[in-house]
Amino acid sequence: MNRLEWILGIVLVVLLLAVGVLSLTLWFRNDRTAVPNPATAANSATIIAQRADDIAPTPAYDGRSAIVAYAAAQEAALAWQADAQLLLAQATWPQGSTAEQLRRGEESWGFTFYSASAQSIGVFSVVEDAATLVSEGEHEQTDPLLSASGWNLDSKDAIEIFLAGGGSTFLAEQGVSTMTMALLASDGEANGRLEWQVSLFSLQTGQAFTMRLDATSGEVLETNPQT
Repeated sequence: MNRLEWILGIVLVVLLLAVGVLSLTLWFRNDRTAVPNPATAANSATIIAQRADDIAPTPAYDGRSAIVAYAAAQEAALAWQADAQLLLAQATWPQGSTAEQLRRGEESWGFTFYSASAQSIGVFSVVEDAATLVSEGEHEQTDPLLSASGWNLDSKDAIEIFLAGGGSTFLAEQGVSTMTMALLASDGEANGRLEWQVSLFSLQTGQAFTMRLDATSGEVLETNPQT
């Protein structure tokens, strides 16, 4: 399984959970409203679009950009294991986030670190400026890890490129969506590149748009579908 399949598997689980929450929300709201005449009822996609304002995100916490959050996560990770290295950073934006909200690049982040001496990984959550060890477990890292010192492109910069390269068009055409992004430090393809993978999933149409970027140079490596 390559890195793209791995991260898309993760974000698919997140998407399914988001769809489940949305379905329950709409179910209970429908219980409290009159049932429209079937002959004039809009299709489900139209209903979701009409309710986009209702599900607009209202974050409980102030977010941080990935590089800012990484500083807190790294400090906690080195206290956990002195040889901890970044393996993965990821965040998910609430469904219905606008392009302007996404462009800030700020969210609560999850960071996975690997310790070669302990042969284990530690997963840290960073909410605002506080990093917390969420879980840890045994792990055998077969692919080399790339140094985070080569990480130049912050989340807000990656999102700006993503939106300009097709993300904004996707939001305009596909409606209410959820965005996920992940920084991959495991060099599974032996190309020596730290990579951002950014994805939008439409809750209305089931369509997706994904972009891979070089996290050092900002070069767009791939889009799916191609733009």
